[in-house]
Amino acid sequence: MSGIAGGSRHLLLVVSVPVEIAEYAADLLWSAGAQAVEEIHPGKEIHPGEEIHPGATVDLRTDLGSEPLVVWATIVEANPDAREWSVREQTVDARVADTWRQHATVTVVDDVSIVPAWLENECDSTSGTAVLIEPGGSFGIGDHPTTRASLALALRCPGSQVLDLGCGSGVLGITLALTRRASVVAVDVAPAAIEATRHNAHINEVIDLIVIEHGDVRCVRGTYDLVLANILAPVLLSDADDIAARVAARGTLIVSGFTDARRPDIIARYSTLGLFLREATELEGWLALQLERR
Repeated sequence: MSGIAGGSRHLLLVVSVPVEIAEYAADLLWSAGAQAVEEIHPGKEIHPGEEIHPGATVDLRTDLGSEPLVVWATIVEANPDAREWSVREQTVDARVADTWRQHATVTVVDDVSIVPAWLENECDSTSGTAVLIEPGGSFGIGDHPTTRASLALALRCPGSQVLDLGCGSGVLGITLALTRRASVVAVDVAPAAIEATRHNAHINEVIDLIVIEHGDVRCVRGTYDLVLANILAPVLLSDADDIAARVAARGTLIVSGFTDARRPDIIARYSTLGLFLREATELEGWLALQLERR
């Protein structure tokens, strides 16, 4: 493993799917925290613009942390049709798996700069707030549209008691701890996410403000004036009762991790639970919704 764990070998997940649903499958991997998704067409080199015959399969290779099959199980739980896809682990040289790091850049949202930890020396520390993120090879560096959209809304919302569901590498909660000294509870079902969030809380010197829990929304007690849920749409819908119950009176819920097609379902579901749309933002086809309890 690289990053937090170190080492010379890297464990990747390979998912084989029919080519016509490759985009959908890749979206599931992105939403689960993939930093990059590589398309491999077995036995054939595909050239730009070349038509691919229906019925062909494509391998999607990605890094989901030290226990990729555990993360995959959470994807399948939320998306039962994924059970039909062929899945395997693949071990590769860490130097190959980490080539994406050479192309990583700083992500800017309002006056916050999300900085890959290995680029710390290249960051202008005099401009806004710098948040250092080491993804541990798996959970993103803040550049995915769902993270950027969620963060843009969160920075404009009040809230000193924050719940970050599906925290990944901890970008959202750590940023709010840094910018407003918020008290944060960060939760994720993936052990590697817990490791990454703890590491990033330490390097940003906010570990005293963040409680990190392994589990889902059901492991959380109490209510929060700002709840962040950047997770898959099926989970947002199936866990809606528990998620809504964590939002305090006059509190705010920010949900993301889905496209416009799921907007009506999510708005309708949460409105029955007393949370109503205040604002929506879209980035590169991904949505983030700000819902408020009246």
